[in-house]
Amino acid sequence: MLNRTITHLLAGAVVALGVTAAQAKDLAFSVFVPAASPTVSAVYQPWIDWFNEKAAPHDVSIKLYAGGTLGRSPLAQAQMVADGVADMALTVPSYTPGVYPDFDMFELPGFIGNVKEGSLAALELHQEGKLSGYEDYYVVAIYTSDTYMLHSKPEIKSFDDIAGKRFRVAGQIQTAVVEALGGVPQNASAGEMAEAIDRGLLDGALTDASVARTFRVSDVATNHYAAKLGVLVFTIVMNRGVYEDLPAEVQDLLAQSGQIVADNQIASYGPAVARNLEQWESSDEHTVVQPSEEDSARIDEAVAPVIDRVAAAATPGLLEAFKSKLEEIRTR
Repeated sequence: MLNRTITHLLAGAVVALGVTAAQAKDLAFSVFVPAASPTVSAVYQPWIDWFNEKAAPHDVSIKLYAGGTLGRSPLAQAQMVADGVADMALTVPSYTPGVYPDFDMFELPGFIGNVKEGSLAALELHQEGKLSGYEDYYVVAIYTSDTYMLHSKPEIKSFDDIAGKRFRVAGQIQTAVVEALGGVPQNASAGEMAEAIDRGLLDGALTDASVARTFRVSDVATNHYAAKLGVLVFTIVMNRGVYEDLPAEVQDLLAQSGQIVADNQIASYGPAVARNLEQWESSDEHTVVQPSEEDSARIDEAVAPVIDRVAAAATPGLLEAFKSKLEEIRTR
């Protein structure tokens, strides 16, 4: 009888352990940027460490798969989440033209001044329910790059110097902006930019000061026309079914995650951009040109039709909400 009782107790313990193991959940987070990227170390990993510590009592954790381990194409990340290849993934709305028209607003020139304004505006407009798109997913985080500018091998001293220059762009809005400025937009991956410029296949690239340094664009394109030409939006989206199956306490941690990711981006990315600009301004090998008031006015006039098209395709009233949000952020 005693042996039978012990056997039953052991069997019950094994079953209990099996249930606990079944409940444990590693959330696979797909990131197409390299594991050595500053964004991974300064933005994602601190957030993941915080989340995993808080979610440990619920046997839930995030496991990072960087460098395209689960899928290399940035264009495929959202579909990977929908298909269950990853539980969550980093996506770029502008890489799928026409699918997320509200997010095109952030790529428009002349509105956003830096990574803080962009990231807070994107996050808060989403939290307020003013950004459409990604309804089939749970949006964990939204943040932006710093403001994009023109980095070129030939010198650009004024608006007129942009005409005819070939610039690498990413997405339909950047294409429209470069065309409006008189340039010639060219598609290329981030990893191809520097070599294409060095070989004379491109004259420059439209990107921010951090990407220009990270991908060695600034090694070959040493002239920087610092017009504020919009930002790129990044989202971390999660399979909605996976999200809904999580305990309420873990869902609450995910609700807090958007602010943490945005704060990490602002704290790390802004200073990196500032350092790069300061180094270029103090270097004899680089030129940094701030557009004159006249050139700024000409840029605004040139891109006005692009702004009108984006506003018409977006949720009604979003442009005004976007402007108001930026004004409010600047008063903080």
